[in-house]
Amino acid sequence: MTDSASGRAVVKFVEEIDGAARDGLTARLAAVGLTPRVGFDLGHLGLEPERRLPTAVLTLFDGLAELGAQQLTQVTHAARDWLVSVAVPGFVEVEFHPTGQLARIRASDPDRAAEALSAVLASGSTAAPLTWNGERWAAEPARTVGRAAGPPPRVLALDTHWFSAKGGMSTFNRSLCAALARAGADVVCVVPQPGADEIAHARVRGVTLVAAPPPVAGGAERDGLARRPRLADGWVPDLVIGHGRITGGLARVQVEDHFRSAARAHIVHTWSDHIEWQRGDRPDAGAIADQKWQEDIELARTATRAFGVGPLLHGLLQRDLSGYPDTRPPDRIDPGFDLDDQLPRVPPSWHQRQVMLMGRIDDWSVKGLDLAARAVGSAVELLSLGGTEPELVLRGVPPTEHGRVRDQVLQWAGRRTLQVTPRTYSTSEEELRADLRRACLALMPSRAEAFGLVGREAIVAGTPLLVSARSGLGMLLNEVLPPQDAALTVLPVDDDEAADTKRWAFETARILRDPAGAFVVAERIRQTMAERVTNDQAAASVLGTLS
Repeated sequence: MTDSASGRAVVKFVEEIDGAARDGLTARLAAVGLTPRVGFDLGHLGLEPERRLPTAVLTLFDGLAELGAQQLTQVTHAARDWLVSVAVPGFVEVEFHPTGQLARIRASDPDRAAEALSAVLASGSTAAPLTWNGERWAAEPARTVGRAAGPPPRVLALDTHWFSAKGGMSTFNRSLCAALARAGADVVCVVPQPGADEIAHARVRGVTLVAAPPPVAGGAERDGLARRPRLADGWVPDLVIGHGRITGGLARVQVEDHFRSAARAHIVHTWSDHIEWQRGDRPDAGAIADQKWQEDIELARTATRAFGVGPLLHGLLQRDLSGYPDTRPPDRIDPGFDLDDQLPRVPPSWHQRQVMLMGRIDDWSVKGLDLAARAVGSAVELLSLGGTEPELVLRGVPPTEHGRVRDQVLQWAGRRTLQVTPRTYSTSEEELRADLRRACLALMPSRAEAFGLVGREAIVAGTPLLVSARSGLGMLLNEVLPPQDAALTVLPVDDDEAADTKRWAFETARILRDPAGAFVVAERIRQTMAERVTNDQAAASVLGTLS
């Protein structure tokens, strides 16, 4: 399938894309002045067998340079708009003949991505596939499973726990370490006093879990992470990973005191300037926020490479590190949406529909617990459920606070008959997964949320989700999902009590009234995110610190 005429293109589709959709793309290309031909000879650029994602490969030939940057931009817009119009959870790869360069166009790519593309291609700087990361076009790293040839990079990660005893940071670290091992790295994670079950869990995922040395007399348990860990003879890390202020400073000590030849990656997980102001009327909130954020910035500035988790934190890091001209710009790392169950979810059969809110609910203002309560209470007025009201399940209530929290939620809801079920915070993955599989809806109406891993877990579980647009997760979903799907799951939180309650109540009622339709949308979102945002991509970004 060759054609060297100026202004011509060959479009290669997987056979699963129907004729009308194929005609739609060729018509869009014709509208921008190309004469497209259609074929099916995809070779290695065809359907990805592990994901089965619809793909179109558009090959543009020798005369492209004569067409100019304006037409190139129109081609990339046509590819993006076609994906939006057919709601295809895949991508178009635009191949530039004869250089072999590729650009992966997705429905969520902003206009400036297309506008910047011609300059990148004209430079001839890479023949690798390109992807838009929100800021620039860059070569897509190859994904590998298992150890690569040659000496594997040695990675030392520091965390306070292997299982998620105190929130999402350990969940993130655990997934990242496993992905690094799959990418071929020799990964050791050091935590204080790991249990036998944690060591076994890590070993299955290719990670060696090591107990930190005891702290010096009078020190906190976490201080042992600053001491040189007991590693195998001759094992010296090439890269040390620290997470935020929790283990970032300890990772810096490991490099400066014990492993001076190692690179250091600092991963920022929280934005204290936002969170501290949401924690009630604290006269010292500003001073506390400033101190915590400056500590994170200093650790990021002195690291070999800094990463912000998700688009919100990445943007904040870019802003504040720009004040230090000698500092390398930070990179972004998105938690992966890898699936552990390929079967689509169906609504629970139990007649009472559960609404789940998860997280550390003692930070109720930050998590938007009051908004969730008002929304569910108001949603009941919009529903006709045969007399059975929904149940609001709160996972993350302090053990001694169940009664007080339940009474406060009922007061916010304005409906004393609403069934509110408090549950203590749990670190059991099995228990949390069971919670989500019982629920018809998960709510994350956070007023401040650097990312929102509990929302990611709901998406991976296939549970319908409503998430705050203020969160890093909400921003990521708006970037990646087709607009019509993003609008069904990402909602504004404007601190206008009446407007927020009305908006969240309406969407809550919509999902509870039609669970079957909501689960279809949730499955579409789940598959799209699993294809586009993976733990393997996160691992490749971190290993890039060594390049």
